[in-house]
Amino acid sequence: MAARFAGAALGLFAFSVSVTAGLYVRNPFNVVLSRSILALFGFFLIGLVLGGAAQRVVDEYVKTREADIRKQFGRSADAPAGDPRKDGSAKV
Repeated sequence: MAARFAGAALGLFAFSVSVTAGLYVRNPFNVVLSRSILALFGFFLIGLVLGGAAQRVVDEYVKTREADIRKQFGRSADAPAGDPRKDGSAKV
């Protein structure tokens, strides 16, 4: 999900900068629009790649941190946090 948001944000930013710069230097409208659309798609792909990489880094960190916390408190990875029967902390 974050990859799509990053791709969309980067693509729209590139589109707006390209339109603004093209109109500022008084290029013809069809040239400005075609270059802006190319920038939109190019930067959307770049944003997808960067967003996907960032999401994987965050997911890996969360998984590692969760494993450290479970190890610190002595819970196994397959025991749910709310089930006291599996971790042996409460008698039922």
